[in-house]
Amino acid sequence: MPTISVDGVPVHYIEAGSGERAVVLLHGGFGSSSELWERTLQSLPPGWRGYAIDNFLRSAAPPDGYSVQSLARRVRGFVDALDLEKPVIGGHSMGGVVSQIAASNDPQRYGGVVLVCTGAVMTNHTLGRVLLQDLRDNGHANLREISAHWFRELPGDFFEDYVARAQTAPLAAMIDVQQSLLDTDCRPLLPKITAPTLVVFGAHDAGRTSDHANTLLAGIPNSRLAHMPDSGHTPMVETPEAFDAALHAFLTETH
Repeated sequence: MPTISVDGVPVHYIEAGSGERAVVLLHGGFGSSSELWERTLQSLPPGWRGYAIDNFLRSAAPPDGYSVQSLARRVRGFVDALDLEKPVIGGHSMGGVVSQIAASNDPQRYGGVVLVCTGAVMTNHTLGRVLLQDLRDNGHANLREISAHWFRELPGDFFEDYVARAQTAPLAAMIDVQQSLLDTDCRPLLPKITAPTLVVFGAHDAGRTSDHANTLLAGIPNSRLAHMPDSGHTPMVETPEAFDAALHAFLTETH
């Protein structure tokens, strides 16, 4: 796994594909990792190189600690360190919030944004608060049960490997970034996202409902919906063919 220095600390990532156009993808919280995006990166259309940053398992903490804001600054530093020209950035769940912040901070820096099963705000989001309290009370003990919320049906070997990796993630990092996520309201930032944006919604997502997707679509000027009718919270794993079709069409049309 390659490593690059961002803000003076090592950041690990995976990459696949080749070409002059780039997409940078971010995983979610609760011990997720860059492995979430491996299959997606390997399936990118010709002319695209993909990167997936690993924030919890292998990279050092941002200098100012774990938060969605610090991870958004890491995105900019990562893109600059690799000298990527107007890449598409995207994220799943918590990574989608990081992407919203990054894209609103630097609206001319990115060629597109992909927001997967995420939202602008978690006000009154009971599940997110319950799961954070579970982490505070029980540490890694219930990560298998927590992780099960991310899938409509548990995806076999992938799920077991996902849980095993999550159980090695630093507990304080997971807690800190989840608390920052609950405390962050991106709704005022959405009009600042001027890059073409794809909002991906899983019809069976228990955590990020259609209201979350509709808020993004209403707030981001140049946005469109990709509806995944058979997926829960993690369509790139649950319904990969449908996810790839939507992603590849978006990448082709925005460049």
